[in-house]
Amino acid sequence: MAFKDHFGGLGGRRILEGANFAVYTLVVVAILTLANWFVSGHDHSWDLTPNKKYSLAPQTVKLLKGLNQDVTIYVFDRERSFGERRDLLNMFSSASRRVNVRYVDPNREPALAKEFGIRTSGTTVVSAGDRHYEAQNQNEEGITNALIRVLKGQKVIYFAQGHGEHDPSNTDEFGYSSAKQQMENENFQVKTVNLAEKNEVPTDCAALVIAGPQKDYLAQEVGAIRKYVAGGGRVLFLLDALADPHAASPENLEKLLEEWNVIVQNDLVIEPAIRLAGSGLGLTVVRKYGSSPIVQPLEGSMTLFPLSRSFAIGKEPKPGVTDDSLCETSAEGYGVADFNSKVRDVTFRKGKDLKGPLSVAVAGTVNSSTEGKPAMNQPGKSGEGRFVAMGASELAANVYLRVRQFANLDLFMGAIDWLSSEEDLISIRPKPPVSQHLTMTAAQMSKLLWLGVIGLPLLIIVAGTTFWWERR
Repeated sequence: MAFKDHFGGLGGRRILEGANFAVYTLVVVAILTLANWFVSGHDHSWDLTPNKKYSLAPQTVKLLKGLNQDVTIYVFDRERSFGERRDLLNMFSSASRRVNVRYVDPNREPALAKEFGIRTSGTTVVSAGDRHYEAQNQNEEGITNALIRVLKGQKVIYFAQGHGEHDPSNTDEFGYSSAKQQMENENFQVKTVNLAEKNEVPTDCAALVIAGPQKDYLAQEVGAIRKYVAGGGRVLFLLDALADPHAASPENLEKLLEEWNVIVQNDLVIEPAIRLAGSGLGLTVVRKYGSSPIVQPLEGSMTLFPLSRSFAIGKEPKPGVTDDSLCETSAEGYGVADFNSKVRDVTFRKGKDLKGPLSVAVAGTVNSSTEGKPAMNQPGKSGEGRFVAMGASELAANVYLRVRQFANLDLFMGAIDWLSSEEDLISIRPKPPVSQHLTMTAAQMSKLLWLGVIGLPLLIIVAGTTFWWERR
């Protein structure tokens, strides 16, 4: 009887263990099946890299989501090289069903290569309808810019010259060649104009840029700008703080902005709440933005305003004019009144300096119908004139425009896009890839050697030996 009871107990325990094993197996199979169903039915991935290497930029995604026609991306290369492009281009086709990617070996399909004028392998062409454009480089920025050029008709941006403004062809640190290159990449044609010679804004002007004038504009030039905006024109003003006490203030331009209810203040903006390590006086870091489409994508980003002045919006609204603050300092920011270059250290002077928060960029619209004037036939514009005023022209200079820590490029191009009625392009633009390096000192290398190469294996051996001894 004892033997029978022992056998029954042992058998029951084995049956219970077998049942537990079967249940655990079913649970694991169910989890794997559920995970497989979720992955197959929900096409989603997570990019955990710090610079989002495996994700498309918001501008690219916005552009692809808004496609209203089919787009084909042709990759002309040797077949063995196709794999290098698939990861990036698969993200384009996954973002929109209207995007089709074709990999073409020009040696096997010479007729198609000839149709697109392909001369070298490794060429990417974006095609939509009867238009196509060759990408200038093979990264996301190059392909996105090619897509923009195919989808958008080319518009002309004019830079005013003749008063010491920034030169869009200047490659020096404080030139605007990077801004010009970015605009050309996005299908804008960049030209210059001297309003003193023309006395009118060219009729093909999608937006006029006045970048850091060192001398005031003549009355007839201001009249040409006023007439242009009243007829639906668009202007970007970039006006600097007067660091030089002998510099001529652009009073006529300031009076024009006052007509649109924007007061240009004679100050230098100081932002003590956000200071850059080792920075000098007047480098204002902004991270507070308004509700305009220009700055909506910048939420959470920082922009840099070097030597900026501030603006105030008049309390009494003017008929047909709307104004909106784009970028503001913190409440701790202030504007040093009557600043000049001889000042080396500043503190807030109650009753004299301007207390924050201060606006360093504003935007506005001017409805020409209130003036009883018909709208001019400006490219891509209705009777609504638009303007943007920023307090620092150097924010778009070469030295500051492409600093990765700041969104100056997105702010500047967002203003250009809004002024030229290309609102669907306003977003965070693709960034060039960044190589990441791990820098370690000799002491850190020694610690890594002892902990990773010697310490960890030794710990595993000791733990295994201890476990074996206790089981024994």
